[in-house]
Amino acid sequence: MGITYPVWMLCHTLAIVSACAAAGSDGWPSFTFATSTWPIEAGGNGRTYAVVLVQAPWSWHAAREFALVAGGDLAPAASNAELSFLIELARSASAFECIGPWIGGHRSPSGQWAWTDGTAFKGFAWSPGRPAQSELLEAALCLVGDGSPDGTWTDALPGSDGGAAVSGALLRWGSFDDCDADGVPDALEILADPSLDVDWDGSLDACPPIVSEDLNEDGRVNGIDLGVLLSAWGPVVGGPIRADINADGVVDGADFSRLLAGWTG
Repeated sequence: MGITYPVWMLCHTLAIVSACAAAGSDGWPSFTFATSTWPIEAGGNGRTYAVVLVQAPWSWHAAREFALVAGGDLAPAASNAELSFLIELARSASAFECIGPWIGGHRSPSGQWAWTDGTAFKGFAWSPGRPAQSELLEAALCLVGDGSPDGTWTDALPGSDGGAAVSGALLRWGSFDDCDADGVPDALEILADPSLDVDWDGSLDACPPIVSEDLNEDGRVNGIDLGVLLSAWGPVVGGPIRADINADGVVDGADFSRLLAGWTG
């Protein structure tokens, strides 16, 4: 009589032979991505998220390192609303082949579950029978679904030598450089196509150079820079700061005028 395994377990067995193919010595694996902002007016937090799909399974640790290099982190699902948003984003990119993408839940050996951003962990979305990994082992979370999501997450071994065969990840940014104003983090675009940053300075080559009035160095001079300037108003203490645009030791009307003259919106 045969034994029927849940789909996540079938995926898990594939990882031993295929997970190491995800990343090569020449850099990150090829990947596709889609981004979306969770609108505040829809009950969201206004942050930008991305679903990233690679060509072969990767470990939770590789996915998180990728997220950090891209200037973000693996996305937490700290509420039902955020989980629902993540599921729909992943669904839109067909990220539920075999099993869903990694998210930012992690447990160290003999430790407690936590989200990567430090938000308190509440286990409201466990798949039936989970968690099941030994508490003596490290574990991480991925969404569950074979072809489509079932609305839950499961625990899996996060290492490339025995983790689930996960080939996607969900990322989140608090803030990011977006000098071309397309809503996509510049660092993610460069990871996807290194030719966009031939000089390796971390900025898109197509963007204009950073000017002194661009206080947060995002390629634009706008209300964000104005806010930085106003928050630093007055004498400069402790060494030069970018808000002192004319470098005279005080942030005042002269700097305000310089900023307005360089305004790009």
